[in-house]
Amino acid sequence: MKKVYILVSLFMASFGSMAATIEKSTLVEKVEKDAVSVTITVTSEGNPVAGALVKVVNDKTVVAAGTTNEMGVVAIKLPTYNGEAVNIEVYHRLYKTDKKEAVVLSDGGNVGFALKSKSAALTEIQADAEATEEKLNEKIQGENESKEEYEKRMAEAKERQEQLQQETSEVKTVTEEQQKETEATRAETEAKEKEMEAQRQEIEKRKAEQEAQLNEGQADREAEMRKRQEEQEARLKALEEEEAKKMEEIDASAAEKEAEKAQKAQKEAAKEAEKAAKEKEKALKEEKDRAAEEAKEAKEQAKAEEKAQKAEEEAKKEAEKAQKEAEKAQKEAEKAQKEAEKEQKAIEKEAKKAEALQKKIDKLDAEQKKIDDARAKLDSKQKKLDKKIAKGKNLDKLKTEQEKLQVEHSKLDEKQNKLDAKRKKLMK
Repeated sequence: MKKVYILVSLFMASFGSMAATIEKSTLVEKVEKDAVSVTITVTSEGNPVAGALVKVVNDKTVVAAGTTNEMGVVAIKLPTYNGEAVNIEVYHRLYKTDKKEAVVLSDGGNVGFALKSKSAALTEIQADAEATEEKLNEKIQGENESKEEYEKRMAEAKERQEQLQQETSEVKTVTEEQQKETEATRAETEAKEKEMEAQRQEIEKRKAEQEAQLNEGQADREAEMRKRQEEQEARLKALEEEEAKKMEEIDASAAEKEAEKAQKAQKEAAKEAEKAAKEKEKALKEEKDRAAEEAKEAKEQAKAEEKAQKAEEEAKKEAEKAQKEAEKAQKEAEKAQKEAEKEQKAIEKEAKKAEALQKKIDKLDAEQKKIDDARAKLDSKQKKLDKKIAKGKNLDKLKTEQEKLQVEHSKLDEKQNKLDAKRKKLMK
C-alpha cells in the first residue's frame, strides 16, 4: 500500500511539471559553419499534438527551442551548425517525455515523435502497484516497501527536482537573451524616433487612433484567456485530488481486510494455545508500529519533496512568464520600429512629390517671366507709338504698326492662357 501511495504521488507531481510554451524558436548558442532548418512533427496515436515544447540540446546545452502549432509541427532553425550529433527532447504535461539522441540534422529535414499519453501510464502504474501489493500481502502481513526501494524512489524524486531546476535555469537564460535583444532593438528605435520627431508630429494623432482601434478589446480577450487557464488548472487539480482520494480509500479497504484476516487467525490460534497467540499478537503489534512509524516518516519526506518540487515548478512558471513578457516587449519594439520606418518612407515620398512639384512650378515661373518680359517690350513700343500718333503724322503707317502690336499682344495672351491652364492642372 505504501508503494502505491508513493508511485501515484510521484506520478501526480510529475503530471503538471512540463507545461511550457515558447512562442518562437530561440537561438541560445552559436557555432560557426552553415545554417540549418528542420521541422519537428509531434503526434500521439496518429493525431497532432499542439503546444509541445521541443528542445535541441548539444553537449547538455539548449541551442534552440520551439513550440508545436495546431498541426503538431514546429520549425527549428540553427543559424550556424557544423554537422555534430545533437539530442532532441519533446515535453508536454499530458504526455510522457520523449527524446532522440545522436541525431544529425540536415537542412529541410523532418524528425517525427510519437508521444504516449500519461493517462495510459497511470493505468499501468496502478495495475503494477496492485499486483506488487498482492504479492507482498501473500508473503508477509503488513510488509511495506524495502529501504532500498524507498531510497531509490527518493533519489528519483530528487533527480526530478534537479531536472526542474535545470529547465528553469535554461528558460531564464533564454529570457535574458531576449531581454538584451529587446533593449538593443528599443534603443535603436528610440534613436530613430528622436531624429524623426519633427516629421512624426503631424501624423501622431492618426497613429494614436489606429493603435486604440487595434488594442480595443485586447484586455477582455486576455482576461478571458487567463480565466480559461485557471479553470483548466482547477479541473486538473480536482482530478488529481479525486485520484489520490480513491487510492487512499483502496489502501484503507485493503488494510481493513488484512486486519480482519489477521484477527481471525489470531483468534483461532488463541483457542489452541493462548500463550502462543499472545506472543504472536505482541510481535505483530511491534512490527505494525514499526511499519507505521516508517510509513509516517516516508509520507512526511514525500510531502517535503513534493513541496520543494512545487516551489521549483512555480519558479519555472515565473521564468516562463518573464520570457513571454520579454517576447511581447520585443514584438512591440519591433512593431514601433517598423512603424517608424513606414513613416519615414511616407515622409520621403511626400518630400519627393513636393520636390517634383516645385520643379514644375519653377519651370512655369520661367515661362511666365518670358511672357512678362515680352509684354514689357510691347508696352515700351506702345508708348513710343502713342507719342507718334499724338503728333498726327503718317497715321496710315502708324495704324499698321498698331495692328502689329495688337497681333503680338494676342499671341502673348494665347501663351498666357495656356500657361494658366497648366497651373490649374498642376494644382488639382
